[in-house]
Order: sequence, then structure tokens, then C-alpha cells
Amino acid sequence: MYIVNARNGLNSFMLTKFEHLDEAQEFVKELYAAGHRDIFLSQEIPMKVKVTVEF
Repeated sequence: MYIVNARNGLNSFMLTKFEHLDEAQEFVKELYAAGHRDIFLSQEIPMKVKVTVEF
């Protein structure tokens, strides 16, 4: 899974999820061509997290 994070306004962000890297890169190119300059492409890394709560 790949996540594209782009600034969509002054205080808002657009998150879009893709299965394949090629699709995500193509979307980044489209955003850049449309004038967006703050674009981040990241890869989702599955993790197991254990949380313990004590009272």
C-alpha cells in the first residue's frame, strides 16, 4: 500500500491510498502538473502493536 499526502488548501490535506507504486507515482505527477507543490509519497508498513492499560 502506498499513500499520497498532498496539501489541499491552507489547513487541509488530501490522503489517497494506492495498491501499486506505479499508480501512486502517476497520481503524484498529475498533482504536480496541476500546481500542487507539497506532495508526499509514503509506503504503508504493517506493524503489530501491543497496548497494555493498567488501572
